[in-house]
Amino acid sequence: MPKQLRIRSHAIELSVLDYGEPGPGAAPGMLLLHGMRDLAQSLDPIAERFCDRFRVVALDLRGHGDSDHVHYYALQHFVIDVRAAILGLELGRPVLIGHSFGGEVASQYAGLFPEVPRALVLVEGIGPPNWEGEGSREAGLFWARNSIEALDQLSPHGKRVADLDEATARIRRNHRRLDPARARLLAEAGTRPHPEGGLRWKWDPFLRTSWGGFNFRQIEESWERVSCPTLVVNGGASGDFWTRGRKRPRETGETGGYLPEAEFLRRLAFFPDAESAEIPGAGHMVHFDEPRALCDAIDAFLRRRGIGGNGSA
Repeated sequence: MPKQLRIRSHAIELSVLDYGEPGPGAAPGMLLLHGMRDLAQSLDPIAERFCDRFRVVALDLRGHGDSDHVHYYALQHFVIDVRAAILGLELGRPVLIGHSFGGEVASQYAGLFPEVPRALVLVEGIGPPNWEGEGSREAGLFWARNSIEALDQLSPHGKRVADLDEATARIRRNHRRLDPARARLLAEAGTRPHPEGGLRWKWDPFLRTSWGGFNFRQIEESWERVSCPTLVVNGGASGDFWTRGRKRPRETGETGGYLPEAEFLRRLAFFPDAESAEIPGAGHMVHFDEPRALCDAIDAFLRRRGIGGNGSA
């Protein structure tokens, strides 16, 4: 079991899971960053696979898990927290692994501080597919208005769930391939008492504000400054996640994947030294659906690049 630590990032405290030092020798660091409305324990399969060869730590992003809530979130705030974790935990030049929104954060850090990461792994983490009609004035108005209306209706305490059984059932309903025992553990780790009775999810409802400050053109330009080897991993069946229950359809790949091939290759080309892998059958939560295949892909990438054992590069 990992140790839970708390570190400071300027005015707030962040929760970190520390999976301990490997055996004798200088082991590279590895920092895991989860996605939006998730938590550090979600990435346990990756931590367990690599903790014998790396100093693995998993961060609860601000507004998630047991880290502090601040009720306003911009991308640069999350990047500051990554910097605080790397410096505060003395991770040196770590491997950064981010899922979904965590991948966006990891890639921004790697673009701003290209001398730091040893390698970068982005799991479904190079931005969402394009909305149908994205870029038009009509679409811009729709999303600006939708965002304001949604924020105005938010409760600071979030939605209530009756108990752990209901929380577990919700996780399993949304992630049918997740092991039931893991679903229960994530429900236990990801909830706290609701002031009106029952439980609430630990993530801050006001995380919705983080999307308002995104500039995808600037994000893509920052990818050009990433100097470390980069692996981009996608789930072969992740398109359903981006279209299910959305008010507007997104453009996904013909086979149900994350992005149309031309758009995927366009984004991949921004990274100076990148390769890609697709995990067949996995949805957006690749680490839930196919954890072994995901870890195999990461392991093969790190070994090809000479990163991965005590005393290695």
